[in-house]
Amino acid sequence: MYVHGIRALFAFAGYVVSKITMSSDLVQVNLRRDGRYRLVCPACGARMGTSRTKLQTARDLPLGTALAVLLVYQAIQGHCSACGAWATIHPPGIDQHARATRRLMEFVSRLARFLPLSHVKDVVGIDDATAFRWDKAVLSENLPPPKLDDLRILLIDEKAVRRHHGYVTLVMNGATGELLYLAEGKKKESLEGFFDKLTQEQKASIVAVAMDRAGAYYEVVKEQLPAAAIVFDKFHLIANYHAVIDEVRRAEWRKASAEHKDVIKGQRYNLFRNPSNRTAEQTQSLMNLLHMNRNLAVVYLLKDAFKKLWDYKYPRAAAKYLERWCGWAAVSGIEALRRFGRSLLKAKDEVLNFCRHPITIGPLESFNNTVSRIIHRACGVTNLDYLFLKLRQESLEPDLPK
Repeated sequence: MYVHGIRALFAFAGYVVSKITMSSDLVQVNLRRDGRYRLVCPACGARMGTSRTKLQTARDLPLGTALAVLLVYQAIQGHCSACGAWATIHPPGIDQHARATRRLMEFVSRLARFLPLSHVKDVVGIDDATAFRWDKAVLSENLPPPKLDDLRILLIDEKAVRRHHGYVTLVMNGATGELLYLAEGKKKESLEGFFDKLTQEQKASIVAVAMDRAGAYYEVVKEQLPAAAIVFDKFHLIANYHAVIDEVRRAEWRKASAEHKDVIKGQRYNLFRNPSNRTAEQTQSLMNLLHMNRNLAVVYLLKDAFKKLWDYKYPRAAAKYLERWCGWAAVSGIEALRRFGRSLLKAKDEVLNFCRHPITIGPLESFNNTVSRIIHRACGVTNLDYLFLKLRQESLEPDLPK
């Protein structure tokens, strides 16, 4: 069957449609060179002579029920006598390496933002590996490079992306939410690669960095940004205190009698919960536990007192409160609590910097949900460069690629 009314869909400058053949699952479009257009050297713009031609094919967007749309055209190899260059001319908009039109590749990239690569084939009829290559190529070309000028706030965290402790280091612009950097591992070398990309002027503009106090990032930031304030993330510190509560709970359970073991058992999350998140039954169960066990009562009461530290706006007042809280921990007689208090005093400046720079890595922690979703949709991570492109796409405007 021959169709002439849809020729405008296949308008490529310098080429005309000579024939369209259609079936329910395949459309073949034959193109020929338009003699009214001369060959132009892509190097110097002078007129080129034809050396030889070769019949080639390229895939295009699906049309109706036909997932396979095939363009058949003559690629022309030409020689420029002006500059001596050789070039092969293809219809504009066709990627000769992918053997597909750019509009098809960009369509696949849009699909890959919302569908697993294994499902893209149901829409355009290509395999997973091809969808991966095209999506990566389009994102590499269309996504802008990270904006490293005028940075003021950095958020740094790690994220598990594989089993058996497969981690990546993430750096985000705390002001805009743009993902700036991703590297394999969570050691100091993983973060040093980011600062290697910055000039001295770019480093000087950074005033504060939020991070977890654990890990190897601290020394790198101190060395690379000596004038920036390091802010230990309050949510990580609270999580660290929850670990202290859990350590005390386990110790109390081990030395408790059989009767008291039953009271302690199952109370882990009840000790962590805020009062507004507990049911009446959970509250009564917790009260029974606290009346029975002095050490658990102490660590529980100091939990709420610890959270009040971030209500202070002035560093001097916050410092006095922190010292008072660490004093309570020191006289508690609970070694895990005393150890935690000593560690806070060692990190006093980084904890109190929150008063001057009230930032957390909360936005980056929330972004970790996006990381997990993309990894789950891809059924794992095999290419970190591609993962970085996908994550940058999510951290930027939602209509990319264009």
